[in-house]
Formats: sequence, structure tokens, C-alpha cells
Amino acid sequence: MLSREDIARYSRQLLLSEINEEGQQNLADAHVVIIGLGGLGCLAAHYLVGAGVGSRAGSITLVDGDTVEISNLQRQIAYNEMHLGELKANALQGELSKVNAAVNLNVKCLFADSKNLAAMMAQATCVLDCTDNIMTRKQINAACVKNHVPLFIAAASGCSWQAINIAGKPQNSGCYACLVEQMSIPETCMTKGILGPVVGMAACHQATQVLMYLANAQNPNIQWGKYLVSDAVQATMQSFHLPPSPQCEICQ
Repeated sequence: MLSREDIARYSRQLLLSEINEEGQQNLADAHVVIIGLGGLGCLAAHYLVGAGVGSRAGSITLVDGDTVEISNLQRQIAYNEMHLGELKANALQGELSKVNAAVNLNVKCLFADSKNLAAMMAQATCVLDCTDNIMTRKQINAACVKNHVPLFIAAASGCSWQAINIAGKPQNSGCYACLVEQMSIPETCMTKGILGPVVGMAACHQATQVLMYLANAQNPNIQWGKYLVSDAVQATMQSFHLPPSPQCEICQ
């Protein structure tokens, strides 16, 4: 049962039929892994912590081996000048603990790769891919598909953002490896630049999808395998169903 403090803290989202009391308990018991704590990861993590994810039997694992640089502050809103030179995972843990001390936060000050991903997601309810390079995303995708862990991917480049939800057991839709094979994937913000609020749009979408999934994982009101592309300047959005590739070595 939710405590009086829980009811007071989460009162606004408890009014939603998509959350309600049972959904709130599901959020509290979820184990979420967030890989990449830049503009996407730090904001998505803030919303999940605020919503109470991992505040009871669950947890949130923060994964990143990078440190805070001054160029990050334009879009990575969890950090400030006092964090310069600090490991992002440690800095973010400190800031998030001020938002909701009840959430169990685990910190991994390392870069995710094929050698450590399996151990990270051993107990994961879902994974958020907030990284910024295709090679790491491919490795995260492969680990999630192999371990049947739902994967939520978001990305931003220039003035546009993209997102896709990949089911733990892809059936009628493909995985990230299929996406890379079938579509042109935008370059990272390192080579193309990025507008700060655009990253926020992608992170907000990603956090929303994760919360909808965690609150009712048996029948979430989200779409799997739907690739969204949004132009923030022109205020347009396109979506494509990602079919599985018959040649995919990951999900087929």
C-alpha cells in the first residue's frame, strides 16, 4: 500500500488512469538502467526519479564513464559549473537524491560495452539508451534482445530528434540493428551540433514512454517498433513502422 507521503508526493500522477495506485507501486518496484547521462539521460532520469521509479523494491542504475565539461552545460541541465570535472554518474546521483531520497540509485562510472552490459541488465525491467554513438547503441540493442529486456532509445541531432521503443522479444517489428540497416541514422551532436531544448524534447518523450510501460508492463499503452522523427523548428513529426530485417543477426 502507498504511504501518506507517497500519496502526497505522487498525487498528480495518481489521478491519471494510466498510473493509478497499482501503477505507482509498479513504478516503485521497477529496476531501470539508464545508459548515457548527457542531455538525454540526465533529464530522463530526473523525471523517472520524480515519478518514484525504484523507490521501493526497485532501483535506477546510472551508467556513464564521462566527466562534466563546460560544453555540456548548454543542454545537460542536471549539471552546473560546480560539477565541472566530476564524473557525471556521481554528480547526477547527488542531484537526483535531492529530488527524491526514497529512490534507490546505483552508480556505474564506466562506459557500457559488450563485456559489461549483460551484468548491468541482469535484473532490469527496462533499459534507456541515451548514448550518442551508433556502435554503443548496437551493443546495447544486442544485449537487450538477447536478454529479452525492453529497450527505449532516443537521440537528437541538429534541430531534430528521434525515438523508438523495442520490445524485449521483437516479433512484428525490428530492433535497432534492423533500423541501422534499413534507414539513414543521423550523425551525433558531436559532429552536427545540437540545440539544447531539442534534446529535452527527446528525453521527455523517452521518459513518458518508459513510465507508461512500467506502470502497466502487462498491457502498456505504447507502440513497439514505431520510429519517430521530429523537426523541432518546423513543428513536424513523422513516424514509420520498423519491419524486422530477414537478414538481422540480432533479432531473427
